[in-house]
Amino acid sequence: MELPFKLYKQHKTKTEYQWKRKDMIFTPDEFEEIYKKYIYSTNCELCDVLFPNSRNRHLDHDHLTGKIRNVVCPKCNRQKQDNKPRETNTGERNICKAKNKEYKQGYGFQIRIIRNGKRILAKRTKTLEEAVIVRDTFIREHPEIYS
Repeated sequence: MELPFKLYKQHKTKTEYQWKRKDMIFTPDEFEEIYKKYIYSTNCELCDVLFPNSRNRHLDHDHLTGKIRNVVCPKCNRQKQDNKPRETNTGERNICKAKNKEYKQGYGFQIRIIRNGKRILAKRTKTLEEAVIVRDTFIREHPEIYS
């Protein structure tokens, strides 16, 4: 069976590292099976949209247990119910380090909260502490988004 997209030399190793870093749980044997399913996927398993390129494939997993569920498109992945910021989240999905020449250190932190495919918060701060305060304030002021 032919691959739908060309893979670079270290794709398998890097993919395994990234999945483990995102707390996805699998045994070495399960990894082989999941990886094959992932690289041969051409359509989203939920909405059946065709993946235009290899970067549009996402391995969906339960964020609480780490259990792997489906190979999905970015839109379906964002709309999952458990794809919500956790209280302990300081650097994964909604706060990221971003290059910014305005700051002396050359970078800042950007807070992004996206729900139902729409960006509802996008702010930049100088320090991680400021970013966490902005995010937590937003969550307190908009509890309906996270309930």
